[in-house]
Amino acid sequence: MTIDLDRFDAVLLDLDGTVYHEEHPLPGAVELIHRLQGAKRTYACLTNSTSSPERVVARLARMRVDVTPAHVYTAAAAAVDFLLDRFAAAPPNVFNLATEGVHDLLDGKVRWVEGEQGPCDAVVVGVPLSVFATPERQRTAMIRLRGGALHVAICADRVYPSPRGLEFGVGALAAMLSYASGASPVYCGKPERLFFAELCHRLAADPARCVLIGDNLESDIAGGKSVGMTTVLTLGGVSSRDDAERLPPALRPDHIINDLREL
Repeated sequence: MTIDLDRFDAVLLDLDGTVYHEEHPLPGAVELIHRLQGAKRTYACLTNSTSSPERVVARLARMRVDVTPAHVYTAAAAAVDFLLDRFAAAPPNVFNLATEGVHDLLDGKVRWVEGEQGPCDAVVVGVPLSVFATPERQRTAMIRLRGGALHVAICADRVYPSPRGLEFGVGALAAMLSYASGASPVYCGKPERLFFAELCHRLAADPARCVLIGDNLESDIAGGKSVGMTTVLTLGGVSSRDDAERLPPALRPDHIINDLREL
């Protein structure tokens, strides 16, 4: 299959399951990114990671993929963008139930909340396996949410893969906190429209002129199609060809490839 990437204003690449798996680049990934860079094409690497773009860049560098933070957009960065836009009038008081990456992105731009006393405008929720999401801090987050703090969840992922198998995702922790507090979360990662809208704003690209390449029908393909992007499903990650063919025609990816070597 031949897909002419030159007809698009921007090429968007999902990372985990498309560009790499754990600490190993997938077939064709390094070559495709080098090709986009050599042609000076507008591109971005996307992920529902709770890390900062800078930390993702360091991970990619270990795989011989050299990109700048400007070419990486994470769900954590989307959550930070949303939070700073929502509280643009004054630095908000924020309780971090997320990660070091969120701390990196917000440090110096917000007033950090510790404990149950004093004002709290928002709680940022990440994965349960984090030094910022200990059981005691989860309880504090619940109290803060019951007190009226805005519930900001980095993404809605139920689970995510790790070297030992599946782990509880951000969405699972956010759902637990929502049930306990009654505070509905604002999800900021893929497939949310605000994620793709902010990304396209950063790239100065019309979504209809973008192509999104990813391995997940729910977060990548559905998210891209919801804003009018051309979508390409790459196999070998989360979703299979059979999964795609079971969907209604309007929700199927525009193209299906085995891996990035076909591009």
